[in-house]
Amino acid sequence: MTELIKHPYKYFTYELEFARREAEILLSDTDLIGTENGFFSQKEASADVLKRLVYFSSVIDADQSINQTTQALLEKTATNTKRQATRYSVHGLHEYKGKFNPQVVKALLNMFEVKKGDHVLDPFCGSGTSLIESAHLGIHANGTDINPLAVYIANAKLEALKIDATYIKEELEIVLEHVDDFKLNEDLEDKRVEYLLSWFDKDIYETLEKLKKTIETYALKSRNILLVLASNLLREYSQQDPNDLRIRRRKSPLPEVPFLQVFKDSVLSFVDRKSSVNQYIEKCPETSKAINIDIRNVKPEDFDIKFDAAMTSPPYATALPYIDTQRLSLVWLGLIPATEILPLESRLIGSREVRGKVAKDNLFNGLLSNIDNLPQAQADYCMMLQKALTDEDGFRRQAVPTLLYRYFVGMKKMFQSVHSIMKSDAPFGLIVGGNHTVLSGQRFDIDTPQHLAEIAEQCGWKHVESVPLQTYQRYGYHQNNAINTETLIILRSI
Repeated sequence: MTELIKHPYKYFTYELEFARREAEILLSDTDLIGTENGFFSQKEASADVLKRLVYFSSVIDADQSINQTTQALLEKTATNTKRQATRYSVHGLHEYKGKFNPQVVKALLNMFEVKKGDHVLDPFCGSGTSLIESAHLGIHANGTDINPLAVYIANAKLEALKIDATYIKEELEIVLEHVDDFKLNEDLEDKRVEYLLSWFDKDIYETLEKLKKTIETYALKSRNILLVLASNLLREYSQQDPNDLRIRRRKSPLPEVPFLQVFKDSVLSFVDRKSSVNQYIEKCPETSKAINIDIRNVKPEDFDIKFDAAMTSPPYATALPYIDTQRLSLVWLGLIPATEILPLESRLIGSREVRGKVAKDNLFNGLLSNIDNLPQAQADYCMMLQKALTDEDGFRRQAVPTLLYRYFVGMKKMFQSVHSIMKSDAPFGLIVGGNHTVLSGQRFDIDTPQHLAEIAEQCGWKHVESVPLQTYQRYGYHQNNAINTETLIILRSI
């Protein structure tokens, strides 16, 4: 008899459920026996099972030999081992709000029985968590995202998996050796320069620009990796409040440690972390990449394959302005000009932004006529919210019904696009947050997962089940805006 041993940290209820499911699938054993430490199984755990188990730290065989799982070994390479580690491997290259939990991604790969060599899609890939977890297992993964910074970070992470860590360290040394050689000849009328100087003190701005030019000149193999690691530090050294998703001027003092020293330390720390995981992961497939495209516009001819599975953590309705929050990195890296940030923000699924009276009028008229042919239940729900409004509601709340309608329409187009590039009976998992709003003093809890499941069914998907997930309690700046309920929606293409 084999005993599967849990990790030493506390589990959410859903993690125990995921643990059972993945063990049943990987061991082909539906008769697991629960224990204080995990589960007993009549089946032996092969090397491949040890490589794929997520919510178990080790396996005790019948002869009492103890074998650690690859997941436990990976998590031990992270700095904090007292709780579930999520920044192992290349996951910690750049912070990104709303990131997928890597353990959930790997568990879904197990629950969906995705094999090495299969192809996985993430239509809202963000900074690439699902792409990285797939790559760890030798699974080909493609992601799409409308945010150019997200795609830049995701592809830098994939590059980091492929490159020898010694190259990063060697090129760092060359960059730091030459960073003071560059002379800046800024045109103060240049909009990019003007914008950056409005957020960075001049000495910090000059350091950043010299570093960027030096990396672009000397870091031939690790250029994007080094630029992303530098980008991850920008907000801490800017006049933008580093802890706020909204754009507010900081009140706290700037860090005392020079930027280049912190940059060097962060690169070396990353190199150590990356080097320590190489022995535990598969070679990253060359085909894995993120693409800067709106998933609503994807067509079958955009990919030369059909996908075996899909998984994502999509934006939620009336989301906070994530792209605007990342404005410093977008502009410093030269991904888009500052003038394009808000227009791009307004095109996001779930955006709060509607630019111009004509667009607002068209959106309102679309809601009234259900011009986009949403399922009747979702169209009626949006109209119910619209009728609940009174003059007491401010402009933000007045916009909620039309924004929710636009969100549902955007997600419908996503479901249609993804369906067109999936194999028959392919699974699709979505981690979706619930929402609520207050109109005329009355609270409305928006069951977003249920609404999306019904919209998906209109687009050729079968709703298999919805699994409630517990989320961490948020504190501080984002406490009032945090999503406190999430659901895993499992669909299959038909």
